[in-house]
Amino acid sequence: MGGKGGGSTTTVQKADPWAGQQPYLQDIFQQAQNLYNNGQLSPDYYPGQTVAGQSDWSKEALQMQADRAQNGSPLITGASNAISNITSGQALENNQGLNVLNQMASEDNPYVDELYDRANSQAQSSINGNFSVAGRYGSGAHAAASADAANNLANDMYSSLWDRRADAATSAGQLYNAAVGQQIAASQTGQQLANQAYTDAAALSEAGGMLDDYNQQLINADIDRWNYNQNKPLQALQNYNNLIQGSYGGTTTTTGQQSSGSTLGNVLGAGLAGWGTGAALSGLSGTAALTSPWALGGAALGGLLGLF
Repeated sequence: MGGKGGGSTTTVQKADPWAGQQPYLQDIFQQAQNLYNNGQLSPDYYPGQTVAGQSDWSKEALQMQADRAQNGSPLITGASNAISNITSGQALENNQGLNVLNQMASEDNPYVDELYDRANSQAQSSINGNFSVAGRYGSGAHAAASADAANNLANDMYSSLWDRRADAATSAGQLYNAAVGQQIAASQTGQQLANQAYTDAAALSEAGGMLDDYNQQLINADIDRWNYNQNKPLQALQNYNNLIQGSYGGTTTTTGQQSSGSTLGNVLGAGLAGWGTGAALSGLSGTAALTSPWALGGAALGGLLGLF
């Protein structure tokens, strides 16, 4: 008996989306192609101004700071000149009171000698008269008394003059130090007043910055609105696509084909299997089992079954 060769199997599986889902998927693809053809998948850049211009306050504040930085301040110039005059000694040259005190401290009184001569003459006349009455005029005691009187008078008058000069010098130093301190304090105040211009400019700049930020927020809102409208069709299509996605069931088709083996091969295989089974059931061993009725019957039965 003959038959076809060895068997082979071909399987084709086809899984389609749910029939009710397919029209919507086709619509998605068509709309995506339309968006691409119309250029809507590449949105336009915002056509307006994207950075807010500076407010007038900000511009004015910057100009104020630039003017001060370039032109300086008369207060600073005055303070600098005051310090320079102090260090050079010119600051108090025209102070009349200080000049008089300095003169008193450095010069002798031209009238002191005349006053001394007059006072000493009077003292000597009195001493001479006393010693004349006593008859000792011209004696050693007379000479000693005259000298002591002259010395005492000189000490009183010239030491007093020295004290006044010392007082004048002390007053002059105090006046000088006070004047210098006042000028230094004034120069420091000038610096503070000059810096006030920067403080004013900074305050105006802060107010201008707040206005600049607000204007930028308005532009940013317009840009966000523009971008939203540009992406609106694509976003809507994406939302639509998300809604129809998912596994809603489908159809799976499997096609298979298998060819049968030859009849002779099937009969021989089944007969041999039956022969082996019968020999095992005979309870015999060796050649006796293979030729037993059980083995021969099993071979015949297996061959018959192999026909089907």
